[in-house]
Formats: sequence, C-alpha cells, structure tokens
Amino acid sequence: MKDSDHNLDVFEPYFFNSFIDNLEKKNSKNLLALIKDFHPAEIASYLQILNEFHRKKLLKLLEKDFDGKILVELEPSFLEKIIDEIDFKIIKKAVNELDSDEAASIIELLDFEKKNRILSEISKKDRSLIEDNLSYKENTAGRLMQKEVVKVLHNFDVGGTIDYLRKSKSLPSVFYDIFLVDQNERFMGTVPLCTIISNSRRKKISSIIKNKNPSVHFSTDQEDVADIFRKRNLTSIAVVDDEGKLLGMINVDDVVDVIDDEAEEDILKLAGVVGDQNFYDAIISITKARFTWLFFNLIAAFFATYVIKNFENTIEKLTVLAAIMPIVASMGGCSGTQSLTTAVRAIAMKQLTWSNAIRSTGKELIIGFLNGIIFSILSFFVTYIWFDDYYLSSVISISLLFNLIFGSFFGTFVPILLTRAGVDPAIASGTFVTTLTDIMGFFIFLSLATFYLI
Repeated sequence: MKDSDHNLDVFEPYFFNSFIDNLEKKNSKNLLALIKDFHPAEIASYLQILNEFHRKKLLKLLEKDFDGKILVELEPSFLEKIIDEIDFKIIKKAVNELDSDEAASIIELLDFEKKNRILSEISKKDRSLIEDNLSYKENTAGRLMQKEVVKVLHNFDVGGTIDYLRKSKSLPSVFYDIFLVDQNERFMGTVPLCTIISNSRRKKISSIIKNKNPSVHFSTDQEDVADIFRKRNLTSIAVVDDEGKLLGMINVDDVVDVIDDEAEEDILKLAGVVGDQNFYDAIISITKARFTWLFFNLIAAFFATYVIKNFENTIEKLTVLAAIMPIVASMGGCSGTQSLTTAVRAIAMKQLTWSNAIRSTGKELIIGFLNGIIFSILSFFVTYIWFDDYYLSSVISISLLFNLIFGSFFGTFVPILLTRAGVDPAIASGTFVTTLTDIMGFFIFLSLATFYLI
C-alpha cells in the first residue's frame, strides 16, 4: 500500500474540488464521509479558506455534531471575524467541553450580550474558572494556563495517587504530569505520569519527585514561558501566585501556539508589518498600519539621496557611476539583512545579549570581510571586462568590500543597541540598517570615485 494512502493531503486539488462539489450539491452523506477522519485543525483550515457562502454551508452541516476544538484551532483574528456566523448553541457547547483556557479564548471574542448569556447558562464552577482566567493580563502565564490540574498531596504514595486518578471525575482532558502540593496548596514539585505508572504502589510519591521542578509566576510573559519550555524540554509547567500556591498549569500544546505566534510576529515586524493587523483585516486598516513603516523608509531614502546629491558633479563627469552605484547599495543591504535576521532571531531566543555583543559582532565582521573579499574580486573582474577601466574596477571592488563589512556590522550591532535601549529590534532595526548601509555605501563609492577617477 502506498504511503500516500496513510497521509491524505486534504488540500490536494482533486480532494478539495470533490469537497466543494458535494457541498454545493448539498450531498451531506458523501461530504461527511469525506471529512469523517479530519482532524479539527484541518476542518478549521477549510473554514478559513472557504468563501462566505461555502463556509456557512459547512457550519450548517457540522452543527449537529460540532467539535469544539475546531473553534480553538481557528486563528483568533479569523474566529473574531466570523463569530456571529456561528450558532450560539455551538459556542455554548464548545465552552462546556473545552478546558478553561481554551473556553476563555473563545469567550473573550464575544460581544457583551453573548458573553453574559453564556456565562449565565454554564455551571458555576466553569464560570468561575473562565472568569478567573480572563482576569489575568494578556500574553502572561496566567492567561495561558488552564485551571484544571491534577494535584495531590506530597505525602501520597503511588498506589493512592493511581486510585485517586481512577476515581476522579474532573480530570483535565489532557495532562502529562502530577503536581504535588502541601496542605496549604503550595507547589512542591511535579512527577511525570509515566513515572507514576512505572513505580510500585507503596513508593512514596515525594521520593520520585522530579529534580529542579520549575514553576512560573502568573505574571510571567508568555514568551519567557515558551523559552523555559524550549530550554528544559518540558511537557507542562506549574503556575503559582506570590505565595507559591499552585494556580494551574500550562501544557506544551499551548506553548507551541505561543512560539508560532511570536515567530510570526517577529517575521512580520522585520517586514514592517506592525500593529494588530492580520490576513483577514480590511484593506483600509492594513493600509494605515503599514503607512508608518513606509513613511520612515521614505525619509531614509531621502537621506541617501542627499549623500548622492553632494556628489552630483562627480556623477555628471562620469555618468557610468550612476549605473554601478546600485550594486554597492544592494550588496551592502543584503549583507545587513542577513546579519539582522540572524541577530533578531538570536535575541528572541536569548542567545544574543549585551554580554556577548562584542564577540557576536566581531564574528559577523569576519563573515562580512570574507564575503567582501570574494565578491570584491568577482566585481573587479566583471567591471574590468565590461568597462576596460582598471581604476573604476578598483573603486567598485573596494567600495563593495567595505560596504559588506559595514552591512554585517550594522545588521548585528543595531538590534543589540535597540534592545539595550528597550526598543523592539524586530520593528526598528530594518530602517536603521537599510539607511546606514545605503549612506555608507554611496559615500564610500562616490568619495573614492571623486578622488581616483575625476
């Protein structure tokens, strides 16, 4: 049997076209047969790429047996956009089925009337958990955590813990660790579920507690939480209050979403896409959000133009310089962007700090120098073959070498300086690096041309 039979790509054109065809013909039986093995994430993806007409048809079809996880798998911005299209009963059912953190992420998107209506119709316990979750600041461990947590007293033995788990009717839908607390609910440590299963019943659970049990305060930024998960290879982590009392837990599946969101945010910032904009926003709002970045780039371009203007006599006497100038600027900009991207990622991963700034910048300077040597030699021969001018070839060669070095320097040191100043390097670095490499490139090239060629 082919491997593809086990890994059906639900976005293959033939499959997607069959799906749309059945949807338009209202062939519910065939349609349900097509998607019966779909993961909620795949159904969510379909909802996001379908037009409004087809989306409403699919929502209607799924209404009877709707999996609440589908709502969680939708991008928050998209869910907020279509929340009014979804039947109130579906939303209520999802809130009742999901863990508190997931339910809260849906509740916060509802308008005041629907939010109050759902909260008034669910159990008092569930309402309390959701309201508590929403009381924490956005992008913190408190907002990220789920209140449903498996906790036992640290003086339990393995047998007592297993019996407790079997009898409990309120376990989280997914959990990986058992959280140990004392009589005052203070967090004592964690024991992986696999460790519980593999030990004898009489073994004291406190004796198999995981070493160096990490926990995070409810106010910890979600990006820092993700960094702890990444460095310690955790499956879950305890969330505590000021007194060290256990409030809830964060699972790795929630952190994966955070890592994805943070990475997406940094990529968009590097491209000048800042603010709370996304693929589903209206044209006007996206235009406004991108205006500031474009405006600052325009100002930067005028700075570079000012440098060129000061050498207009040189350019008038040797017009070929105008044709060659973009090479210097482009290569310097490319070098700066490469270093900038590496530096911003390293800063986000906490690998690049002020303490190792000089070493990291020095490394990039060497890389810029080595690339500069190679490309300056290459550009010398190309220019010489093209224009048959030794001095012109030397000018472009030297200029290219220096600008590649400066590009590597600016691309690394600018984001470090901005981070030191408390400015997000992903947002501001691009404009500074582009401006500096253009100005330095044009200045070096035109200065050398004025001195040696005119």
